[in-house]
Amino acid sequence: MWPGPIASGTVTASSRRFFLVERYTPDVDVRSVAAATQQQTGLRDDTRHIGTVVIASEQTALSVFEANDARSVVAANEAAGLPLDRIVEAEWFPGSAS
Repeated sequence: MWPGPIASGTVTASSRRFFLVERYTPDVDVRSVAAATQQQTGLRDDTRHIGTVVIASEQTALSVFEANDARSVVAANEAAGLPLDRIVEAEWFPGSAS
């Protein structure tokens, strides 16, 4: 189970928020973690994976999730057996599609 702090706040049932998940994966290929992240979302509490940035030289993956709360993001990642080092609530500004 993930031991770190979870972003707090009051959330209504219809609220959707964004969360940044940081994973440090020194013993695992971060690209395979990113692929596993994409496959497991949408299966638990309507948690949706928005995208992942892989920094291979630092063995780090940063993922953005949309969910009702941070606990849902933690639960979805734990259910998939994915490592999770840090989670923070964030603002998401999607780029324009071209």
